[in-house]
Amino acid sequence: MKQTRSRLTLALAGAAAVVSLAACAGSGGESDSADADGSSGGHAAVAATRDAPESGDLGTMSKQESAADADPAAGAPASPASPGQQDDGTAPAVISTGTVSLEDEDVARTRLEVRKIVDRFRGTVSEQETITGEKGEVTSARLVLRVPADRFDEVVGALEGVATLTDSSTSSEDVTGEVVDVEARIRAQRKSVERIEALLARAETIEQVVAVETQLARRQADLDALVSRQKWLADQTGMSTISVYVEQPPKKDAGRDDDEDGFLGGLQRGWDSFVDGVGGAALVLGFALPWLIVLALLGAPLVWLLRRRAARRPAASPTPPAPATP
Repeated sequence: MKQTRSRLTLALAGAAAVVSLAACAGSGGESDSADADGSSGGHAAVAATRDAPESGDLGTMSKQESAADADPAAGAPASPASPGQQDDGTAPAVISTGTVSLEDEDVARTRLEVRKIVDRFRGTVSEQETITGEKGEVTSARLVLRVPADRFDEVVGALEGVATLTDSSTSSEDVTGEVVDVEARIRAQRKSVERIEALLARAETIEQVVAVETQLARRQADLDALVSRQKWLADQTGMSTISVYVEQPPKKDAGRDDDEDGFLGGLQRGWDSFVDGVGGAALVLGFALPWLIVLALLGAPLVWLLRRRAARRPAASPTPPAPATP
């Protein structure tokens, strides 16, 4: 009896082991099938994504391009926290400007010295304005200089010693962060333009061509604006601007003479009044002279006619004297 129970127990244990092995095998097969299906689905998705530009809707892709370009900074590196200190070793970009005011009796000489300094430092005079006096002498001048940025301080120091210095000021603006940002945006914008051009090459209908060309024109305009800004920054950081003003010193007012209120002062004022009166009379005569000439030409014939009539009129008979009374 005990042997029968032992055999039955062993049979049941063996059956349970077989069932467990079958279940494990089925689970493993299902897992492998799921993995295989997932891998096939992933490859299919990649292939569909790769083939999308070939067979997808250009209008939808254009909208995707617009969404991708809505944030220009998405494809550009973040701007540095502190301008002028770049982790990649970018050189600082600084815009320097200055103003120098000078005084000299000989403005023309000072202006010439300023131009010599500009030539010595290989700069240029971008603007020049001069004012002359009644005798043709230069009384003031303004020059706008462009000099290499790395020689800015030397040029300002040299200009300050040309003549009597009345005012000098300089300012600097660090635009390193803006320069890096503009460069990154230009790279991203050029890639965007290339993608739009690729879409345009695959456009098939008029509607698709118009839609893609509109996007292309907008992105090209943005790219041109960024390139223009980059050129301006390169010019301003490469060449500094200095404005130089040269003027004659102010004339000192002559002190009043001691005799200004005395005899000599009265004589001077009387003479000035006489000269002014003569000048006024001459002015009136000069104004009236043309009219007098015209009146004389018109009146001469009239006077001649009147005299002729008077000559033809018979002389009046003399009145006899009254008889004398007895």
